[in-house]
Amino acid sequence: MAKTFTQWCFLAPLLLLMTIFFSPISSAKHLNNRSLHSIDIVQDNKGFIWLATTNGLIRHDSESSITFNSNNKNWPLPFNWINDIDLINNDKLLLATETHHLWLFDTNTGTATALATDVDSSSIHQVLEHQGMYYLNVTNKLYRFNPLTKETQLIANNVEIDNLEHTQKHLYISTPEGVFKVVDNALELVEADNITAMSSIGTILLIAKGNELITLSDNQEKKRILVDNAITSLTPSYDSVSLFTTDIKGKINQYKLNNLAEIAHNYPNILATFVKKIFHDNTGVLWVLSNRGVEKTTQSIAKNIPKIFDVRFNAIALAVHQNNLVLGSYGAGLNSLSELNSFLPEGINNQFSNNAKIITDLYSDGNNLYIATFDGLWQFNSANQTLERVNFPNNNLLLLSMKYKDGALYLATNANGVLKFDIANQRVEYHIQGETLSSSEVIDSLALTDNKLWVATSTGINIVNTNDKSVTKINSFGENKVIALLEYKGKVFVSTKGDGFFIFNLKGELLSHFAKNITFGYMSLINDEIWISGRPGLYRLNPNTYQLNLITNTEQFTFAKKPVLLDNKIYASHYGGVIEVPLIIEDKIHTKTFISKTIVSGKAKLLCDVIDIDSPNDIVTLELASLDFRPGQDKQFKYQINGGYWNEINGSQLTLTGLSSGAYHIEIMGTNSLGQWNDYKAYADINVSYPWYWHPNSQFFYAIISISLIILTLWLLYLRSRSISNIHKTLNDELSNQSQATSIIRRKLIKIQTLIAPNAESLSTAESISNEKEIPYVQSLIRECLDELSTQNSHAAPSSLSGSSLTVALPYLADYFHRQFHVLVTLHLDVEDQDVRYSLQSAIYRIVYEAILAAISSDNGGVFEVRVNVSNGKIWLKITSNEQSFAQFNSKINFEMAMYYIRQVANKFNGTFHTYDNQANGSELILAIPLKK
Repeated sequence: MAKTFTQWCFLAPLLLLMTIFFSPISSAKHLNNRSLHSIDIVQDNKGFIWLATTNGLIRHDSESSITFNSNNKNWPLPFNWINDIDLINNDKLLLATETHHLWLFDTNTGTATALATDVDSSSIHQVLEHQGMYYLNVTNKLYRFNPLTKETQLIANNVEIDNLEHTQKHLYISTPEGVFKVVDNALELVEADNITAMSSIGTILLIAKGNELITLSDNQEKKRILVDNAITSLTPSYDSVSLFTTDIKGKINQYKLNNLAEIAHNYPNILATFVKKIFHDNTGVLWVLSNRGVEKTTQSIAKNIPKIFDVRFNAIALAVHQNNLVLGSYGAGLNSLSELNSFLPEGINNQFSNNAKIITDLYSDGNNLYIATFDGLWQFNSANQTLERVNFPNNNLLLLSMKYKDGALYLATNANGVLKFDIANQRVEYHIQGETLSSSEVIDSLALTDNKLWVATSTGINIVNTNDKSVTKINSFGENKVIALLEYKGKVFVSTKGDGFFIFNLKGELLSHFAKNITFGYMSLINDEIWISGRPGLYRLNPNTYQLNLITNTEQFTFAKKPVLLDNKIYASHYGGVIEVPLIIEDKIHTKTFISKTIVSGKAKLLCDVIDIDSPNDIVTLELASLDFRPGQDKQFKYQINGGYWNEINGSQLTLTGLSSGAYHIEIMGTNSLGQWNDYKAYADINVSYPWYWHPNSQFFYAIISISLIILTLWLLYLRSRSISNIHKTLNDELSNQSQATSIIRRKLIKIQTLIAPNAESLSTAESISNEKEIPYVQSLIRECLDELSTQNSHAAPSSLSGSSLTVALPYLADYFHRQFHVLVTLHLDVEDQDVRYSLQSAIYRIVYEAILAAISSDNGGVFEVRVNVSNGKIWLKITSNEQSFAQFNSKINFEMAMYYIRQVANKFNGTFHTYDNQANGSELILAIPLKK
């Protein structure tokens, strides 16, 4: 603790200087050095700020700036010096240049086009669009340019124009002689004498003439008021309800537009200097263009009350005691905010010991104000105006903070744990020794129900069961210290030094972690909101939605102790005094989030439209901007792709690469200067090209091919199944015919057997007939069987060997085909029957029969040659046809009985089967079968 105290002693003078000299007026970030000669300013409909400078045209988005000039490689302009700009059609700018006449600039693309004006000078001082015409202020001349016909007309000559403005109906110029209305090609005086500033809004012309403020409406109604000091510049407010002025003393005033009544505001005064122009943007920022550069000023709801004590470290603890704000200094004892309204007795601090004058925390309870010090707990009684040390043993510990709960104070010590002090009984109820905790240094404590005490130590959070003194450590933390604890609706809110905010349930389970990398101090629950001291800034947290807001213009102060509420005002101490903030809910400004610049593989373009890239290797960089120009927190951004999870962005630049082929829709959200998420999102669409072989059109083609192949496959399978069904039907028919004939012969033979040898058990004696009487009948049955067999043989084709050998049966088969079908079958048999087993002979014979019969049935071939020979341990069968008889025998789809039988034989005997088309338009079938089994 002593080391920390010494460090703060060196930092305190620097903090005091920052507090004294820092104000809500700041140089525009990234602008001041490059815009010292800024002449004009406008805001487009998107919210970007555009400035005309001697070094080019500048677009500012609150985070970064782009300068369009002759040095810009991405968006070059042939000139640098721009005298004036005028916004037309919401996204176009008229540029009046010093050296290159008049140009039209597209704010969406960054391209500029020269307008062919016919004027006698390349230097145009001011340009204005009015009712479709462009009016040009050239040296001592006023021109009118028609953008449709490209014609230029001289309206006024030999007139020294200071300002050029217009209302809805009229165009006005100001000269040293006064304000003139342009009527056709003539000038009509409307206000005499030299004016100091002029502007316009809608139907009203605003005129400043010395210390006189004048408004002139289109119906020529004029109003005027006198002001204290001469006005140097004026501008209408963004909402067109009021106007702002600056005077020669740097004071900013605001007036109602309808009646010029003065409006109270919180804009600070500026330094008295030459002001070229002021401008009020849509976020409430007042821009001041002066010889000091470009500055921004914003309203401050926070009132700073300097309070610096004669101590080395100006930390201040606050408490509200009997409707009075009490200040406990870090070395000067108790004090009041104002010496003129002090309720403390004179000389009260002389009653403190030296270490007790270093006050760390205060708590008010009735007439008593309890004071945590470097020398124990003290008590001030406002009823009898006495100050004394609280009477309990060892009350000399260095206390860091204290919390109130159910009539007790929980005292956090620097090196001795936590004490519970019973206020009613004025005694210490228990003492949680530092040795039982993860660290004996206790920064804060929080008493909860069920006898649970949360203790923030220098190494984390401990949950102590005050009944059995057991300790549970919470490990879900970063590396920095826990500063403060606060309970709200069953949740514990934890502020840290550099790790942001943690939220736990009462069991110590982490619920949320946000505002990372921000340093927070102590906090207070006020009107169901948590007010937090930050370093820097004063924050307000909604404990239900976790929405964290920075109080405007408090980011310049470094806070430490907890804020307090008095008379509907929040008071928070910093190292140079006390900030007073009204207890109000600030209206949220709906600022816009934009993609300010897109870079695709090194090629930059403004804003963002549909991005088309060729491959996943391309790099897409999106530079983001939240168009809130108020000072405050650094903007945060997050994005989601195709409706997925939201991902945080580190900084204000999103880089994407490695995107696979396809379309991506990206949504981006950003925060405003107060840390609130904007409702207005930015969008980007990225199309990654497909490879030529996987283009959507190619995919469609592939789909058609795939479907066609599936249909073809199904059709072929259908044909195959039909062929197999035909084979099965043929086999079934053959078996059925054979079985019917066999069944008839079998029944007759059974009858014959019965007649020759009757069964005594089945026949009665009366039914028995002598064998002699039945012989003629038996002979009749035998003749019928023989006739049936003869009929079958006479109709049956020689489809099998039927007991014959191969060399005997094949000549008969050849003769059968010649007689039956008139085809010629030539045989070449070079085989001995005894060398080939009978089953193999039968199979070869059947193959010859089925193959030739199939060829004859399909009308293919009239001449066949059959060769059978033995070679190399195999029997070779070769059948040749003079036609394409065997060309389809290799088909897996359409096949007949012959093809089926040949394949079955080849598989059974481990043979090989091939068909060929020979040169003579014929075909042949070759089968080789091993002789050995």
